[in-house]
Amino acid sequence: MQILTASPIPEDSRRYWALGGAEAALEAVDRDIKAGAISLPHAAYVLSTVTLVALEGAARRTGHRRLRDAIDDAAYQEAVYVALSFHPELEATLNRGAIQYWLRLAWEEGGRDTRTVPATLAAQLRTMELHGYRTDDLRLPHRGLHLAVPSEAGLELSASNRVKWTATDPHIVVESEPHLWLLCLEALTGEGRADHVLTMNLPPGMALETSIAQHEAKAAPNFDWRPLWTWAIGAVLSLTPPASQA
Repeated sequence: MQILTASPIPEDSRRYWALGGAEAALEAVDRDIKAGAISLPHAAYVLSTVTLVALEGAARRTGHRRLRDAIDDAAYQEAVYVALSFHPELEATLNRGAIQYWLRLAWEEGGRDTRTVPATLAAQLRTMELHGYRTDDLRLPHRGLHLAVPSEAGLELSASNRVKWTATDPHIVVESEPHLWLLCLEALTGEGRADHVLTMNLPPGMALETSIAQHEAKAAPNFDWRPLWTWAIGAVLSLTPPASQA
């Protein structure tokens, strides 16, 4: 899974950040642009990834508890402000990158747990019956869990243009108060590798079928996420059975 393995921060970004944070990084980048030591495209890239360095500190200060806590951190917000003052068109890219990187940081802080789903089980999970299970039955061994998906899982989801793509490597992070799952998914499409981050609220005691139905009602039209949620929930229930069935 590239989101968990690729290095998203170049050394230049860490070097500029080490000068004293986002404002100091911007001043140094500006000087280097005027001196011809850095190109404008690379300067934009450096300042956009300086935000991820800031996010690392924000995640540590907030204990990796909730994405929103890290995003609201003052030092991270300052880094975003600096990046957008240099290149306002980066906003959507920064938001997407921050969510993905925080999920990776939470997974790393939780022990980098990766579980491989056996091929036979992977195929069965597509049609797993969730009737009778409740949100309290979902127990991850750590706050973050990466599921290695074999081809037998057959996770094909339809995009808005009705083209199907193969989903791979679900990556789950649990938040509490309120209890929810953040699920990051990579997929191989006709244009290359794409990624999606989904959120499902899991109120205590709620039937899992109800949670899925609520998410389905709020999902974007023409996207059928139910097979993915059913598969991911079934995998967690199978790998870490409820106490009553363990």
